[in-house]
Order: sequence, then C-alpha cells, then structure tokens
Amino acid sequence: MKTGEFHDPNRKVAGRTIWHFDAVESTNETAKELLEEDLEEGLVIWADRQSAGRGRQGRAWASPPGGLYVSTIFRPKEAQAWVLGLLMGMPVVKALRHFGVFAGLKYPNDAVYQDRKIAGILSEGVYRRDRYHVIVGIGVNTNVGLDQLPPDLQARATTLKKEVNLFVANDEFLDYLLNQMDELYSRYNHTRVEFLLKDYRGQCTTIGKRVAATTPKGTVTGKAYDIAPNGALVIIDDRNAKHEFVDGELKILP
Repeated sequence: MKTGEFHDPNRKVAGRTIWHFDAVESTNETAKELLEEDLEEGLVIWADRQSAGRGRQGRAWASPPGGLYVSTIFRPKEAQAWVLGLLMGMPVVKALRHFGVFAGLKYPNDAVYQDRKIAGILSEGVYRRDRYHVIVGIGVNTNVGLDQLPPDLQARATTLKKEVNLFVANDEFLDYLLNQMDELYSRYNHTRVEFLLKDYRGQCTTIGKRVAATTPKGTVTGKAYDIAPNGALVIIDDRNAKHEFVDGELKILP
C-alpha cells in the first residue's frame, strides 16, 4: 500500500518525487509495473519491507523491517543498464561513509565494510512503449540487527546499526543518498563514462586482490588488475594473460 508521496524540486532528476510504500514484493518489480504509466524520470519507489527482494543472478535479498529498500527509474542517454548500475554504487558508498561506515565497493556492485556486505545494487534495463528505462534498485542494511538476517548471511554481512553508535533514520539516509545519486546521474549524462569509471576504480576494494571469476566459458583465477573502459573487471591470470570479466560468480581468494 502506498503510504506517502514526497517532492524535492531542488533535485535535477533522481528523487524529485518519492513514493513510499509500507511493503511490496520487490521495489524493482513495482517500478516495472508502474512503467505502464507515464511516470517522470527519477521517480523513487521506497518500501519499508520487501517480501521477495532480489539481488544479482536472481538471488534472494533479505529485506527485514528497518532496512532501506529503494528503486529509481532512469531514462539514460545510452542503453547501459549494467554500467549505470555499476556507477550507482558510488553514491551508496558516499552515503555510508557520511554516516560513519568507511565502506568500499566489491566488484561489481556490493558495498562492503571489512569484507562484510552492507548494501547491494541491482540495475535492470526495461523497454516500455519503445522507450528504454533503467531501474536501479538499492538495498542497504541500515537499522537492521544481525539477528534479523538469515543465519547463512550473519557471518558475511553487517549493518549500519551494528557499526555506528548513533541512530540514523532511514529518511535521513535516503535524503543524502538521493542527493549523491542525482549528482552522479548528472555527471553520467554530461561526462565520458571512462572518467566516472576511474572514480569507481578508486572505491573498488577488489582491485589488487586475488580472485576466481566463474563464467559460462569457465573459471579464471588471477589478480584483479583494473576496470576497463566498458566497466569490465580486468583480471591477469597466472600465465600473465588478460581477461575481462563482466557477469558471473566472483570470489575473493585468500
């Protein structure tokens, strides 16, 4: 049920209008359903709970009460849902750092603190009425206790509530996050993507680590070396051969 609507005319695109829901199955799926209507770009779907939240590769995303679950509708200059989703990890990291958690980005789009996941981003490209849209979904473990997460996640996840002594309200966190997303999206529309990917590289904790990347073509083991101009992770394997990894399973090795 939609419980509120908020407007901020000071933002350029992202977050000018926010629709708040008590609970939805998935904020991304709700945004897709709403695309049948003529909605303004930058509309934010914000829910207090998700009953069927999703992460990358169809994985379930735990969405207990207290967390922040939002999706934003964009109509970017190019059909680059994946790259835009990659870049949107940077505003999430900025928001977490602003509120006291010095997070970084695990490639491609998990925000982590001390190797524990605290937030995730899922971007999806959708065509409606011959128009291309990108829905960027963000889930942040804000006011969530570790005991609210599934047992298998508790050892490899963390929350803002656990790491910061002061209480941070979700609406306060969201306000700061949307300001950063709005700024990033403006840069995305007026700056070469390669420049933004250099900024992403500076926040990516995967660079320099030994990784195993599993794709349909097989598994590549080596050192995460760089971010390519197309957003791919550049891996140099044990034979000094260079590979570009975009989608699949990526593990950080000891």
